[in-house]
Amino acid sequence: MRFRKSFGLILFLVALLAIWMVSFSFWDFTSNVSAVEKPAYIGVYWDDTCSSSVYSIDWGVVSLGEIREVGVYVRNEGDETLFLALKTANWDPENAYRYLRFSWSWDEDAIHVGQVVRIVQSLHVSPSARGITTFSFDIIFVPWSPDIDGDGDVDMRDLAKVAKCYGSKEGDPNYESICDLDGDGEIDMSDVTRVVRMFGRTGL
Repeated sequence: MRFRKSFGLILFLVALLAIWMVSFSFWDFTSNVSAVEKPAYIGVYWDDTCSSSVYSIDWGVVSLGEIREVGVYVRNEGDETLFLALKTANWDPENAYRYLRFSWSWDEDAIHVGQVVRIVQSLHVSPSARGITTFSFDIIFVPWSPDIDGDGDVDMRDLAKVAKCYGSKEGDPNYESICDLDGDGEIDMSDVTRVVRMFGRTGL
């Protein structure tokens, strides 16, 4: 009788341990969402026919170490060729970005007027994430152009323009938003690299 009670207690403790491990392997709430922000001339859709707009992305319940992917279709609805960068903002809770890494598959080539491209957005969940039961953040589509001076090509004048603003931040006297190609509020190697990568391109 005493053996049966001990065995039953062991089974009970094992079950509790399993429940505890599962609770730490998953974030329990399904309200893990990202709002999608963009200019009016960029359309973001769930389908390649561009009939169902994307306003937010629900990442659902995610597990530790998981990579969750969501594909969307982006259409250039403006009247000129554009390039895109993506950034995140407004993380809630504020420390969530330490455990979640957002990335996307687009190679940042030109999107011509009316063109539709598929972009896969990925959320990488750190295996060490703890203490977060729900999260949210904004995904911001940032249009940019390597043709800084607007003359239709990418040349030394564009590179010199970015170099002149290099190291400046929003609010500084020599900061120019047109040179802040990734829209992060400062002009650094990320912006210079974008111009260098497109150097020599014409017809923009």
